[in-house]
Amino acid sequence: MSPAIGGKDLIYISLGTVFNQAIDFYKLCLEAFKNTDHPIVMAIGNKVQISDLGEIPKNFTVKNYVPQTDVLQHAKLFITHGGMNSTHEGLYYGVPLIVIPQSADQPILARQVANIGAGMQLQMQSLTANQLREAADHVLSHSSFKQSVANIRESFRKAGGSHQAVNEIFQFRGKSMRN
Repeated sequence: MSPAIGGKDLIYISLGTVFNQAIDFYKLCLEAFKNTDHPIVMAIGNKVQISDLGEIPKNFTVKNYVPQTDVLQHAKLFITHGGMNSTHEGLYYGVPLIVIPQSADQPILARQVANIGAGMQLQMQSLTANQLREAADHVLSHSSFKQSVANIRESFRKAGGSHQAVNEIFQFRGKSMRN
């Protein structure tokens, strides 16, 4: 992992693996954060070439793929499409979210993130670089987002993870087999 990806307090930007052919969005992110002190890691998937984005600002690390859960452990903000896996992983690692839903269940998840105070929802249509930067500044400067996501992180950790889920399924299945 490059030093920028392994650094602390970064902003991580990813639209996931399905709806990530969004060259205009990636350019908007470059514009929004190019003159900031924020280290940015942006994963663009394999449908867009890094060379298509033009000049990459010095505070950006742009890759086709990054190990998302590793990056989230160093992130202070996650700008995401709001897919179930990405949303869950961001919350699990205690990272406030800006959710920009693309399709499917993502608008519902984006509303839930906003409703529980773990982040904000923005709309891709008509989104400007200024709006994105202002939303990031807002989330980063209000501790309520960090506190809300910390509470959710704690509840996820107490839930027992995948091992507990498997145990619950087997317990449920055992009960239904006896009935």
